[in-house]
Amino acid sequence: MSARFVRTGAWIRWLLPVGTLLLLPWLLGAAPAQVGAACDPSKACFDANLATPTTVGDFYIDGALVAAGAHSARLLGAPGVPHTIEVRNQQDPAAGYGDLFVYPDQSLVQQAPGGLIWRVIFYQRQQFIRGTLHFVCLPFGFQASDSVACRPSINGHVEPDVPAGGSATYTLNPGQYALHTDLVGNQAQIWSSTARDDAPTIQVGQFTWQVANFTLKGSFQINLFPAGLVGDIYVDGNLVASQSASAQVFTTPGVAHTIEARNIVDPAANGRYRYGDISAQAITYAASTRFVYVWPTKVWLKGSLSVSCIVSTATPADDAWCQVSADGAPIGNVGSNGQRVFDLPSGAHGINVAVVGGEAGRWQGPIGNTVTVFGGTTSFYQVVFNLVPNPPPVVAVAAPPSGGGAGGGFELGGQVQSFGRPDLMKYAGMIWVKRQQRWSPGAAADAGFITDAHAKGFKILLSVLGSPGDISGGANYADYARYVGDLARMGADAIEVWNEMNLDREWPAGQINPASYTDLLRQAYQSIKANNAGTMVISGALSPTGAEGAFGLDHVWNDDHYLAGLAAAGAANYADCIGVHYNEGIISPLQNSGDPRSEYYTRYYNGMVSTYYNAFGGARPLCFTEMGYLTPEGYGPLPGAFGWAGNTKVADQAQWLSQAVGLARGSGVVRMIIVFNVDFTLYGDDPQAGYAMIRPGGGCPACDALHAVTGGR
Repeated sequence: MSARFVRTGAWIRWLLPVGTLLLLPWLLGAAPAQVGAACDPSKACFDANLATPTTVGDFYIDGALVAAGAHSARLLGAPGVPHTIEVRNQQDPAAGYGDLFVYPDQSLVQQAPGGLIWRVIFYQRQQFIRGTLHFVCLPFGFQASDSVACRPSINGHVEPDVPAGGSATYTLNPGQYALHTDLVGNQAQIWSSTARDDAPTIQVGQFTWQVANFTLKGSFQINLFPAGLVGDIYVDGNLVASQSASAQVFTTPGVAHTIEARNIVDPAANGRYRYGDISAQAITYAASTRFVYVWPTKVWLKGSLSVSCIVSTATPADDAWCQVSADGAPIGNVGSNGQRVFDLPSGAHGINVAVVGGEAGRWQGPIGNTVTVFGGTTSFYQVVFNLVPNPPPVVAVAAPPSGGGAGGGFELGGQVQSFGRPDLMKYAGMIWVKRQQRWSPGAAADAGFITDAHAKGFKILLSVLGSPGDISGGANYADYARYVGDLARMGADAIEVWNEMNLDREWPAGQINPASYTDLLRQAYQSIKANNAGTMVISGALSPTGAEGAFGLDHVWNDDHYLAGLAAAGAANYADCIGVHYNEGIISPLQNSGDPRSEYYTRYYNGMVSTYYNAFGGARPLCFTEMGYLTPEGYGPLPGAFGWAGNTKVADQAQWLSQAVGLARGSGVVRMIIVFNVDFTLYGDDPQAGYAMIRPGGGCPACDALHAVTGGR
């Protein structure tokens, strides 16, 4: 038993060092071989390998070269003694070797018993000798379609171009470098700088990032308005677009630039007008687009003259008509008791009208006068020829009542809710403020609105209305007259007598009648003038409508039908000005056709002017006590009943108001326009705020547009 134990103990004593030797090679990258040629029992065999498959090197044992440029080798040594195993001069075709990094020589000490194959693996360790510069080309805001790239130069050596959004990698020795980058390509000039200099520092074994940023210039999107205009567009004196409606231009951000439109052409002008050159200043900001809308001033070259020729008692069977001459030259004929419109240059013209034809001698004439034609609008001229032998008595048209009436030139105003921005109203050129004041039987007149308006430097128009039930059957006309007379005595500058009395919403149903209203107007007029002869009396504006056929005359009268009734009842004798409402427009007041809804006259500004002015034979001027353009911009969709205005923009509102004022100022027909409205805020079933000049946020594009026409005050 002891001998066996001794042998066993001896075996254990031999196994422990061998086990230690087996474990050690794994720690050093060495291990017994699992496969390979047998080892001579008198030798210790070391199979050396390089871990990286592509790497080769020179293998040494105890300083003696065994294999050169090999990936693996078997090294032989004496068994049981330590041996130094080395790999030197390692090489690797992999990317970066020898340029960015190398593998240092490696060695380890191993020993093995005879006949045992000992496996040695050398794991490569990268020793960096250089660093990496990672370059990114990033012109801010570039598009995939842009022809633009970065051209880097490193210490003066020009590298290949790097596309926008792309990158390139450079292996460099450690240290600081002068990196210059040029932005190149057909679109390079749209960036505010096309070159930059950087000084990146390269460190061994590290990535250094360099992003070449370039700031995009600011962009102007220039548009000529109104639509259809073309012109030569200049920026800072340089032509950027020839005879174009728009242009996009990249400019230096943060500084003022001069934008001009010259030689502006409107193909639709047909010689009636032209547009003057216009210049404006604007600033844009880096990497952003500024929209610039250029609105040149229309210079009217021609206007229209509407000639009405009344040949007393003439019938179509009579051989007689009117010949019209301007400045001594015939311009056309007008049928007897007819009307015709002629285009004439703006300015004063000597107009001569004569009856011609085989029976012309029966009538007096010719008739001559000087008539001023205002560009872009229609002037009206009516001549009446009486029979020569026994001319019938001519009924003179009543002159405007003295004191306050239609005297004076055109004036502008606005209807208010809060009257909180008189400064903007003055800037727009407004002289009048309109407010509605309700009457009820026995009510005392209140001077609050009058005092407030005068304190703020405005004339005041009071639109005085009441409930239909209070005037049913002609009741309380005298009390209404008393009330408006008191307002006149308190200093009201103008009073509109009632409102939209052709609707049963404002006048008793079943009692709508121009003669009844004229009686109310007469009593109110007499009371107002008795208290203040200087107060202007305006007939109540009608609701523009053609709905009487649908609802019946008990509920609504067409306004042209009602106007004829007013004229027949002599309403012009009791008014200084004829009230008009126009608030359904969706096209420019310069247009006389083209409304997508219909060609009904109430759709058009000029249709309203002609209808209302001619209804009274030109005996009284017109006062628009409500004129407005509805737009949902800034509020949201309109309720269904007002959907017709869904495409109108704030810019349209501003332009059309200014155009209407321009037409009215030179017409000699329109005495006043009250814009509906200035500052209303209700936007619901009745979207009054959509008509407001002052928009959400406090801006007032219409104020700017009107200022350009009126010059402000």
